[in-house]
Amino acid sequence: MHSSNDFACVSMKCASCRALLFKSEPGAIAGVIEIKCRRCGTFNCLRPASPNTTADRAAA
Repeated sequence: MHSSNDFACVSMKCASCRALLFKSEPGAIAGVIEIKCRRCGTFNCLRPASPNTTADRAAA
């Protein structure tokens, strides 16, 4: 388990109630993630900020 000093964290919060959903390293999301908020029950759909071009090049 990493401590908060090991890497820069990005906090992902619920769009409805702003509850913390998870923390991750920047760029850790490679595809679409759908996560249900434990507080309000809203489904949050998260996508990467930019396409993963490394995976696209490897597949070609």
